[in-house]
Amino acid sequence: MNEEEIEQEFEKIKQELFVKRPQYDKYPPDVVEQRRLLLFAQVHLCNIIDAKSKKDKLSEEFETKMYNIIMEAYFSWRGK
Repeated sequence: MNEEEIEQEFEKIKQELFVKRPQYDKYPPDVVEQRRLLLFAQVHLCNIIDAKSKKDKLSEEFETKMYNIIMEAYFSWRGK
């Protein structure tokens, strides 16, 4: 991922967290699990940035794959 793609992904997560958030006072367990996936995704994006700054291609590829797996799980869960 390049810097622009990373920023776009951060924006996507921000939208999911703050704009498209559920309208509950107390989140049900499935919503909590979905939100947890978004937090994991943020961690992986930060790790991608760190790997890029260290020019560590192996870590960057790993973190990118993990990010994609997490977001795929998140969006497939929302589709159910």
